[in-house]
Amino acid sequence: MQRPTAQTADVRPPQYPLSGWVEAGLYVVAIAILSLTYVVGFQLGAHPIAFVLYAMLTSAVALLLVTGLGPNARAIALTPQSWTVGAGTILMEIFYYLLLAHIAPAHGSLIVRLSIPLSMLAAFMIFRRRPANLAIAGAVIVAAGILPLVYLVTPQYRMEVLLWGLLSAAAFNLRGFSAEFHPWNRAAKTIMDKLQVTGIIVLVTSLSGIALALVGSLGVALGLLAPTPLVPAFPDMVHLPTVLLGVLVGSVILTAMAYLGFSAVVKITTENFAATSAFTPVATLLVQLVASAIGLIPVYALDMALVPAMAVVIGGVFLILHAARRR
Repeated sequence: MQRPTAQTADVRPPQYPLSGWVEAGLYVVAIAILSLTYVVGFQLGAHPIAFVLYAMLTSAVALLLVTGLGPNARAIALTPQSWTVGAGTILMEIFYYLLLAHIAPAHGSLIVRLSIPLSMLAAFMIFRRRPANLAIAGAVIVAAGILPLVYLVTPQYRMEVLLWGLLSAAAFNLRGFSAEFHPWNRAAKTIMDKLQVTGIIVLVTSLSGIALALVGSLGVALGLLAPTPLVPAFPDMVHLPTVLLGVLVGSVILTAMAYLGFSAVVKITTENFAATSAFTPVATLLVQLVASAIGLIPVYALDMALVPAMAVVIGGVFLILHAARRR
């Protein structure tokens, strides 16, 4: 058999391990459950920034209690990608929380799937990773399925919903690309190594976020800053239901999501990871219906327009995934 040359090796299609797709699927389930907790947070009067930051901090502590800080903690914390990963993670959750103030979880979950076409656009413009024509067609179909849903929103909140959705999608991709190219994340080969890297990143960024939130609340209290809904007041930061819900969400849901997301983007690339998230609205709708039936969250009217939109988005994703297998 002829030995393959460097040129033939370059054109072989990439092999994406099954474990990466499984992790992406588990991430879909986790984020569906997370949507439910955000609605509960609104019912409890939790401030979005305080709630998300406490959840993130708890998640980091939970991870590091398992792994320890390790000898490279300082180097990991000072790596520039650590701060973009952390910022993307926190902002993604804050914007999604704000989005759910005006629409049902299943509707909001569909809106933020704009991360799929945005990830392909960013990958091409920044990293010159041109997607296959079939994948481009799939991304266009996904966008075509999502954008009309904006017009189902009450006109008073329509632009706000679109803004939070786009910002959450952009933050999702900032986190994904930063994690994909994070040198310590790529070098981590074992589960424990990945948990350790993730924990350190989330710890330093969530602590910084809490410090900034406290400074902002103090500035508002002293009259140095104008009051704004995006800056939590001091009572928001010490609101017991917010703290308790944040601890619960961070120790269970976000801890799982942090690892699954970090690991999957390295194995299957950010674009494919974003594509698998298109199945999140289906899982979210199921969780929403069950939670409403047992009284955990309000009963949302099921807009039947969401069902064909989900089908269109999933159809577009199948094209993207098929293109990934063919490349």
